[in-house]
This record gives sequence, C-alpha cells and structure tokens, in this order.
Amino acid sequence: MAVAVVAMSATGCTGGGPKESGSAAATSSAERAGCGSTDFTAPPVKNLPRSLTFTAIRKVDPPWGDEKNVALLDKPVTAKVEWESGRVNESTVLAAIEGELELNASGTSDALSGLDRFLSGAKEKKVYVGYAAVEKITVPLSLKCLDGTKIRGKLSTWINAEFGVVVCATKYGKGETPAAALKAQAEFCD
Repeated sequence: MAVAVVAMSATGCTGGGPKESGSAAATSSAERAGCGSTDFTAPPVKNLPRSLTFTAIRKVDPPWGDEKNVALLDKPVTAKVEWESGRVNESTVLAAIEGELELNASGTSDALSGLDRFLSGAKEKKVYVGYAAVEKITVPLSLKCLDGTKIRGKLSTWINAEFGVVVCATKYGKGETPAAALKAQAEFCD
C-alpha cells in the first residue's frame, strides 16, 4: 500500500526555539508540549470510501422565471482536520497536508453561489434541477512528532466537485448522464 509522507523542517513548532539562559540552553514548556513536526502519513486518497453529497440544489421552472427558481438546498461541505492531541500546530500542518495531498484541509466547498454562476448559462425550456455535488471523504492521518510520539488525526473534506443540470421530464438511459444527475432527478423532481 502506498502512503503519502511529507517532511518539513521544525517550522511546525508551537514554541519559538531554544531559549538561552546564561550559557546553558533551556527549552520552554511550550516547546516540550508541542509536536514540532509536520511529518505526516496518509493512505492514498483513491483507495478511500466516499459518499456523494449535494451541496446545492435549485429547481427551475423556466416559464415562471424567478418566481419558480427555488433553492431547495444550500449546504456547503466544510473541510477540517481533527487531532487526538492539542500538541499540533494547526496552520503549519494544514499547509503541509494541502500541499502534499492536494486536498482542501480548511474552508468550504462552493455551493449555491457557484451553482447560480453555472446555471446562468442554462437555456433549458422544461423544468430542470441544477445541482452542485461533491464526494465527501475522510482521510486518516498520523503525525510523527520530533520526540518520536505519533498523533492520530483525520481530515474530513471533499473531492470531485461537480455542477450539472438534469431535465425532470427526460428519461436517461444507463451511462447517458452522471450518477449525481440521476440522483438529483430522483430526489428533487416531482
């Protein structure tokens, strides 16, 4: 099994480096308590289970215009990392995770505003559903601290963001449209 590993200098320290007291070096309690590392491992994202989640749904009835342009859902997914210990310098480790795994470790997925930008070009004359969907995933993490201890964590985020339109009255054959479109049609067309 392939594992992503990233190692950086000890810029992830929660303290500022050794303190000099006279001629002897001393380490602050904050430095002893901090992990001091951004050296983490994670399994390959392609092997992780995922779940399709709608972040925005708008049902549009073109003959009625804005009167029937109803937002049925606006629920962006928020990315976050949770650690089993408070010893982790969050901002430094988040940057390492985003850089190495190429996943969002903070922030929110685009939802209704992104869907509306997408739908501004729709020219459909029949009732349709516009959707924004993502695949939610959870990535287990292990952070190796400078003192040799390991801290477990998990990244909850999304991949494969998708915008689309599905016409409610159309019957689609197998493979003619993405799974998200078929799910939106089944759940949000009356």
